[in-house]
Amino acid sequence: MATSVPPQNSVLPLVLSSINLALPSGPFDDPATTHRASCHASPVSAVEEEPLLPMFLHSSLPKSPIGFLRPKVVEAILRDDEQGGKNSIWNVFRRPDDSPWAITFADHIADFEARSQAMSTCLKRWKDEGFFPDILRGWSNEIYPVYTPQRCRPENHTTIHAFGIERAALPLFGFVNFGCLLTAFYDCPRTGRTMLWIPRRSLSKSTWPGRYDCTVGGGMGLGETPNDTIIRECTEEASLPSNFVKANLRSTGILTFMNRSPSRWILPGIYYLYELRLPSDGSIQPRTNIEDGEVDSFGLMSVDEAMRLLMNGEFKPSSAMALVDFCIRRGVITPESDPRYLDICMALRRPVVLPLP
Repeated sequence: MATSVPPQNSVLPLVLSSINLALPSGPFDDPATTHRASCHASPVSAVEEEPLLPMFLHSSLPKSPIGFLRPKVVEAILRDDEQGGKNSIWNVFRRPDDSPWAITFADHIADFEARSQAMSTCLKRWKDEGFFPDILRGWSNEIYPVYTPQRCRPENHTTIHAFGIERAALPLFGFVNFGCLLTAFYDCPRTGRTMLWIPRRSLSKSTWPGRYDCTVGGGMGLGETPNDTIIRECTEEASLPSNFVKANLRSTGILTFMNRSPSRWILPGIYYLYELRLPSDGSIQPRTNIEDGEVDSFGLMSVDEAMRLLMNGEFKPSSAMALVDFCIRRGVITPESDPRYLDICMALRRPVVLPLP
């Protein structure tokens, strides 16, 4: 039987250090409004926080942002806009003092193909010119979706996608990253303990190398469904048989992972959560896929062992939050075991002002 975390060891500080971002809530069509992102785990005061400019899809829809831009990204866009002249892909909303307050695509960049191509051209140029190396060095050649805001979709719309963008570039614009996280487990018939299959990330990973992770996880590429994504990742990352995964996969909700990185990039994430019960006899278990290269090794550990590692900060943050959610569902973290239970649950479901599918 699963045991509870002792009351004195609340996971709330860990949750707030991971889900540390509160995005602006508007209004977004008022030039006089200054938008800022608050970072709950940062010592920086609200007054000192850098301002953010909302980005909209096009100039006639300045109420529904699709992302938020830091000053250094705004500077790059303003430079490109000036150099592009009438052919610029950008439209800059300006105040009477000529300072920018919002960015949109230019009116002639008006459909999925045009926006996707414009973004691709812009980002490749920035990469070649050495802009934002901490972000663009992770270039993956994977195209991720950016969605059209709900209120902007015509009744007869054929697609909910506004455009596609290189995965690595999502933080430059504060676009939402959509992904899936899965926890594989079994309940030991001898001890009654819940046992988890926990991987350690490859040391060659560009992000969080060597940290512990949820069993399987991955981002949703353009055109993929959550189910497509997690089944594919189970095969690629953990060598699990796809037929078994399809038959036993269980959807368990979502995690809104509103995160700001140590270098202050805005990383809003929406993760579809899954769990997969595996046979307790070990006949089906995750195995490292050398060709995939994502995982260094898989290990089997009890929930208590995993929680100790989590409390020590040894998990990748988003995966740590997926484990917290799993422990809430399994009755490991309860109102009795953790005095900040309600705050924890609320933090895992922060509101999102950016467009969703």
